[in-house]
Amino acid sequence: MGQNLFSKTLISHSLFGRIKAMAKRKARDLSRKTPKRETYKTILIVCEGEKTEKLYFEDLISTKKLSSVNVQVYSGRGSDPESVVKTAIEEKDKQSQHLEFDEVYCVIDRDAHQTFDDAKKLAKEHNINLIVSYPSFEYWYLCHFKYSRAPIVKTGGKSAGDNCVALLNKEWNAIFSMNYNKAQEGVYRVLLPYIETAIENSKKALVEANEDDELNPSTEVHCLVDNLRKIKQ
Repeated sequence: MGQNLFSKTLISHSLFGRIKAMAKRKARDLSRKTPKRETYKTILIVCEGEKTEKLYFEDLISTKKLSSVNVQVYSGRGSDPESVVKTAIEEKDKQSQHLEFDEVYCVIDRDAHQTFDDAKKLAKEHNINLIVSYPSFEYWYLCHFKYSRAPIVKTGGKSAGDNCVALLNKEWNAIFSMNYNKAQEGVYRVLLPYIETAIENSKKALVEANEDDELNPSTEVHCLVDNLRKIKQ
């Protein structure tokens, strides 16, 4: 059993290592080419997180070979939902002279943010789509491995988001024999074998959340992921 666990750990680390190396090679290749606008729609994505969400969507874009002109990803200038929406408005306006985005998305966590309602109002005024996760983006990752609608709440000194990460880490460790890392590169490709399960679980959770009028936990990330996966169709 010890030998099997050791082998499994080596395989997991090797997998993540290969994906990281591939990502670096692709980045070098892309840096040598001038990206151009393709015929499919243009999408602007602004993420609350500086690492997790942005890295995930950049990896999706790279994997699906989408143009970095058509689909652009930024981190919000500020970690609260309202700052993320304001960043999207600023970026949209800045590029408006040479590029009109067909769709704009802000990927945010509900958690315990105080500016959530202000962000919703501002997004509606500027025709921006909010992609909200309750309590955090990691619930989307959790949907790749299991379905759960048990509320994820603050306990002691840990936020609901912290506890969501802890739940994910149990599943992550069981599958990959290593701890989950918010700054991990290549996560879209690593989780690709589980993507259909994730979409199914995420859709089911969102339907139940709206029926029960209890959004914790749920996520809308599958809506954006599905959109990007089918953008060339």
